[in-house]
Amino acid sequence: MNFKLRPLAGFVLAAHHGSFSLAANELAMTQPAFSQMIRELESVIGVQLFERTTRRVALSEAGRQLLSMVERPLDDLEDAWRYIRDIAGGKRGRIVFSSLPSVAFGIATATLARFKAHHPEITARLIEEPDMTLLERVLLREVDFGIGTLPVAHPELNFRELLRDELTAVVPADHPLTQTHQRATWKELSKQSLVLLPRQSITRNLTERGFSAVGISVEPAYEVANMVTALGMVRAGLGITFMPSMVLRELNMKNLKAVSLSNPAPERIIGVIRRVDRALSPASHAFIELLYDETQEWRASGAAQRTKGKRAKPRAG
Repeated sequence: MNFKLRPLAGFVLAAHHGSFSLAANELAMTQPAFSQMIRELESVIGVQLFERTTRRVALSEAGRQLLSMVERPLDDLEDAWRYIRDIAGGKRGRIVFSSLPSVAFGIATATLARFKAHHPEITARLIEEPDMTLLERVLLREVDFGIGTLPVAHPELNFRELLRDELTAVVPADHPLTQTHQRATWKELSKQSLVLLPRQSITRNLTERGFSAVGISVEPAYEVANMVTALGMVRAGLGITFMPSMVLRELNMKNLKAVSLSNPAPERIIGVIRRVDRALSPASHAFIELLYDETQEWRASGAAQRTKGKRAKPRAG
């Protein structure tokens, strides 16, 4: 077997056009070179494929049989070639990534929507995970990358910082803590009824770290599984809670206020996490770059809102 793709493609073109010159032109070849290529193909096969006249070439019986057998496979090869080229160019493909829930329902979702609008042929799957599960998925190659925190450097993981997110206290809008422009101290917060997230969450970890830094040990009055429940309980007057500042713009803060924390003001560093020995696909690379663009826009809009709030004049009366 010494078939080459180009002679077979030329054979199919000549069969369709009934002309060596037209087929040669489509392949950007001279007619003599094309005729020589077909003769070499016939020599390899050992049979004449065309019946040649002065005006036209027609398929021989062997040529008709060969055309019926190679035409579909050549089309499939061309489709495969185009598909792989699209993958290499970031036009097709599949990405699977994990994200912290607090990032997933905000920046990650906004990025995913923009990405699908620009790359409708790329399949994207988002998996919400807490930090430890997220890191495990990345290490086991179950996802292409993760969006989360990496508290301790890992030799098999690469971490690229995306943003820094400060912890805040969330209280009822009429709470005394909202009447001052100062940051809330951990001591005065410890006197409140606390609504906290589970111990395995990074938010709970940051909260306990803040209290521990000033020598205070606390136990929550309520421990809930998600942020929406925590905010609902605060709104109902059952206590106060703690949230990463980035999520507040995506949650229902009706009748609630965020209060900044005094030193220490715990923060988490969120970034893109991937294996050091795993190269990003063009699709993954395009998504991650768009994620960083979305984060820059998110920061800019947040800064604009804060500036607008500071400049707002108090109402008369």
